[in-house]
Amino acid sequence: MSDHHEMAPTTVKDFLLALLGGLAAPLLAIILIVGLAVSIQARQVDDDPADHSDRAVRERIQAVGVSLAIDPNKPHVDRTGEQVYTEICSSCHGSGALGSPKFQDAAAWSKRIAQGYDTLLNNALKGIRKMPARGGEPDLTDLEVARAMVHMTNAAGAKFEATTKKDPEPSAATLARGKAVYAENCASCHDTGMTGAQKLADPAWAGLIKQGKDALYTAAIKGSFGGPAKGGNDQLSDADTMAAVDYMVNEAKAALAIAKQ
Repeated sequence: MSDHHEMAPTTVKDFLLALLGGLAAPLLAIILIVGLAVSIQARQVDDDPADHSDRAVRERIQAVGVSLAIDPNKPHVDRTGEQVYTEICSSCHGSGALGSPKFQDAAAWSKRIAQGYDTLLNNALKGIRKMPARGGEPDLTDLEVARAMVHMTNAAGAKFEATTKKDPEPSAATLARGKAVYAENCASCHDTGMTGAQKLADPAWAGLIKQGKDALYTAAIKGSFGGPAKGGNDQLSDADTMAAVDYMVNEAKAALAIAKQ
């Protein structure tokens, strides 16, 4: 009698188990590959939203300088003391930078307030120690400077009222002398506008006049607004230079008055 073993027939269940066992390894490999690809793609997506990316590009390619068009004929409206403080003065007085008295610091302001309104206004207009004239903003009018100074001092206990002294009217003799000095030293530029000098009918004089005579005298004597000291004549006396300023301001005021009619 021979030993003969018959193999058990393969059932459907056995076939399915064998099939799944054979596919397990390839399926696992495919899943791992797909997962790796997805993770790589996710890392390559820009984290910034589209608008942030667009803004960043615009900032990189914008011009170095920005041109602002200013209408010289637009009437100037003096700002309040709080506005001037916020826009100009707070950069130093808000933090006490450069040794400036901080806003609402009564102790720091007390000795200054004791000097009186006129002294404080004069210091604010002309500058003192590390503080530049008009807080470093030459376009501020006397009244705007006064309002800002009052806003700060009153917040520290003062009871000032913002006023500016009125420039005295020059005499006829002063104007006559100023006219002669102007003709000899100033007309070559101010009559033609050469080197950027303001013609006597230039609307820009409105802003210059608002700075007050003292500021204009200083500018003319020391040189400013692009012009040389004393109109380029260092032999000219301070008195004659001031007389020329009186004449120019008088003529400019007349031209501005005609323009408003």
